[in-house]
Amino acid sequence: MKRKYLLRTGVRAVIGMCLCMAVPVTVWAQAAPSNAQACSSELGKPLLAVAPRPANPPDSNGGFINRIASCNMWQNFFYLNWPALAGQAGVPNMHAKFGAPGATVWQTLASPDQVFLPNGQKPAPWGRWTVDAAIPPAVAEQVRAGKLRVLRQVVKFVGDAGRLHSIDQVDGLVLYDQQTKPVYYEVMLNKTLYDYIVANGLYEAKAQAAYAAKKAIAPPVGSFELKAAWKVLSASEVTGKRFFTTRAYVISPGGEGSVQTVGLAGLHIFAGGGSDTQGNSAGLWATFAQVDNAPLSGQVQASTKYNFFDPASNAVPNLPSKVNGKQVPAPTQVTQVWEDDVDAAAVTRYAQSLITGVNQDAPWQYYKLINTQWTRGGYSATPPLPQNAPLPLKGSAGEPNTTQLLNPVLETYMQVTQVKDATQRSCMACHAYAQVADQKQKFATGFSFLFSRAQAAPVGDADSSR
Repeated sequence: MKRKYLLRTGVRAVIGMCLCMAVPVTVWAQAAPSNAQACSSELGKPLLAVAPRPANPPDSNGGFINRIASCNMWQNFFYLNWPALAGQAGVPNMHAKFGAPGATVWQTLASPDQVFLPNGQKPAPWGRWTVDAAIPPAVAEQVRAGKLRVLRQVVKFVGDAGRLHSIDQVDGLVLYDQQTKPVYYEVMLNKTLYDYIVANGLYEAKAQAAYAAKKAIAPPVGSFELKAAWKVLSASEVTGKRFFTTRAYVISPGGEGSVQTVGLAGLHIFAGGGSDTQGNSAGLWATFAQVDNAPLSGQVQASTKYNFFDPASNAVPNLPSKVNGKQVPAPTQVTQVWEDDVDAAAVTRYAQSLITGVNQDAPWQYYKLINTQWTRGGYSATPPLPQNAPLPLKGSAGEPNTTQLLNPVLETYMQVTQVKDATQRSCMACHAYAQVADQKQKFATGFSFLFSRAQAAPVGDADSSR
């Protein structure tokens, strides 16, 4: 059955394309487009290409459809995972083939630890990152040379000031693979977001709160924030070549560090949509996964060897193993509770065909888009201010296209804990609670938890936040 989509007058209704219509128009869209149609636009221009360029984020949400959003985020996936130019942070190598070995663009970006420094110090110039002094010298040398990366910490909901170890999910629990090895996580941000933070002094807690009291904090258009899940690989998984791999210095729960080959199991991408002058959208969200991670609940494929599921196990899916109320190391039986969006799946098939068309050996052909999320309305960056967390996800101010978006390897246990609350099953529902680092305030930070990592400058040190 054909469905009509009315594109709003005067807004950029299709992501990455400006439709300056004088009157509303009717767009006919198929519920499940074929591969060839998946990323063709109504203007006859392709919306997806294997090229090292980002898609243009929306400056106004609400007029586009999920198929177009999926094409947009696959384009960003191509750009962010393009081989990086050696010696320059966040710059793609225009002469490299997609899927070639080596660091990707997003792997050369900044980590939160490099932006939010102790005592609210101003971060180093872009790309001149320091290495944690606690890292062994021999390892640090490889990190500086770009031959090794270090997995960083992440934070959970603001309101709990404590940081999580890099193996913790947002709910504080650990995901274990079938070899009882923990999955590691890291967060990265691009130069556009870095520049926004530095220019406005948002790396220091007190300056951050003062800014948010007068103007809404919102990751700007062109900014990217990523969260990756890394699986420690066995020798057979390395030779199987179904993962994008990298070498990393990982820290065990006991504090011991070791160099391991890790494979990318999942990736969240948040493309900012903020604006200080025209209001701001909640941006565009997407989550990707390695195709062998876990089966859809009740649909185990006998021919697939899963990364996080054992057909012979009697363990209850998506629950941690606990003894006396505390989690203990044991393989996590993971299933994907909700199926991939039909439009996202069609775009994934098309993207995979493009990938193999340029590089049949590229590991990226074994990744899929689960779904995208975006709001139907914008968030005003003008009064009333300040904006307090949680930001509303209802009504014309920002109702999302879907309230259901979880990645089985990034929010494994939330698939169970949030199953009874349909409003809490997504990236935006979680990130709506993001707020400034100053725990005395509730000022929202535009769906980004990064800002909660800021520290305050010592009393009397006025220069540290400039």
